[in-house]
Amino acid sequence: MTTYFLSGLGADKRIFAKLKLPEHFKIVHIEWIPNLQNESIESYVKRLSSAINTNEPFQLVGLSFGGIVATELSKIIKPKQIIIISSVSTSSQLPWYFNFSGPFLSNPFIPSSFLKSSNPMYHWFFGAKSTEEKTLFQQILNDSDSDFLIWAFEKITTWKNAAKAENLFHIHGTDDKAFPITFLKPDYVVEGGEHLMVYDKHEEISKLLAMKLDFK
Repeated sequence: MTTYFLSGLGADKRIFAKLKLPEHFKIVHIEWIPNLQNESIESYVKRLSSAINTNEPFQLVGLSFGGIVATELSKIIKPKQIIIISSVSTSSQLPWYFNFSGPFLSNPFIPSSFLKSSNPMYHWFFGAKSTEEKTLFQQILNDSDSDFLIWAFEKITTWKNAAKAENLFHIHGTDDKAFPITFLKPDYVVEGGEHLMVYDKHEEISKLLAMKLDFK
């Protein structure tokens, strides 16, 4: 069975680079496609779904924004299982202050370079501590499409989803600042895990994924 990985906002498959899963696992990393102007998340997800072979059983692993997309995908295609990491399963779990940050970053007077700037605030917010993590984080940001970053963040802040998807397993860190655990009820808690824990807590995440994913 194929497992499709969806990275976070402004990220790509490099963020999963340290995960160690059994070699026989069939992994496919889905790349973000450019958004259309004024496109809804439902329309975007429908176009993205063409990257998934629904003629055979499959499962989804979504990180951060990828977890939201995985939930939306489950409304039009039927994964056997969804695992979300450092994400939210319903819109009620989004921090209240996201209502203000979305319009701010969508302001046309905010330069796109602001979203890609390397600064201590970003590192603290996303939990990039080591030089390696900060360098990778900046490289991924530099390679990201600015229009997509702004569009996707606006979709996060305005996301409407009341029900947790079927067969969804939620992994979250106690120190996540992007999606504070105070607002959440995850199925598995990683002590000391921050938003990028899939990278710096890769050993624990790898073991958990190997145990939870069904590759029969």
